[in-house]
Amino acid sequence: MEKSAKGSKNRRIGVLGGSFDPVHNAHIALAEAARRQLGLDEIIFMPARQAALKPSAACASPEQRKKMLEIALESADFPHSISDIEMRRQGISYSIDTVRELLALRPDSEIYWIIGSDHLPKLSKWKDIAEFCKLAKFACARRGGVSADFSDAPGFARIAPVDFRPVELSSTRLRNALKSGAAGDLGLDPKVLEYILKNKLYA
Repeated sequence: MEKSAKGSKNRRIGVLGGSFDPVHNAHIALAEAARRQLGLDEIIFMPARQAALKPSAACASPEQRKKMLEIALESADFPHSISDIEMRRQGISYSIDTVRELLALRPDSEIYWIIGSDHLPKLSKWKDIAEFCKLAKFACARRGGVSADFSDAPGFARIAPVDFRPVELSSTRLRNALKSGAAGDLGLDPKVLEYILKNKLYA
């Protein structure tokens, strides 16, 4: 459970949300790029119980996805934490509710919600997006060849660009590869792959 940070005036917090089903190397690299380029003090990884704009539930359980994150972050050399705010929440995870809760816990923090450029056209569908944009900024990176055209986002969104080389990695592709029996260089931390195979996830 999250605890409020005392003595953390004007801390710049990056939040990377997602299903992390499974977490892969591009997730970690994006978080580190945003932290370094925007001068963020910490990255909070925020696994969702059920993402709002994803029609199907995650394949791995919340506990398994959190464990894979813990394994993947064992060697991370930047300040980070894993929050269970959305995992504890029943039903769909809405980012606005998460930001409200984070600011209640860390009222003196400046929040940067990390997204890929493929999310820009979808922001207008986010719950209470106008309020969200008052409470938090976006850190936006190119993803999968999608250019970061900020005009696709609502005009009131505050967006900080992150220079990040697009990586052709996605959790969906990884699940499909694992289902077909592939166990080579999938863009997974070797220990995460070991955990997946040991627990027969995505088989």
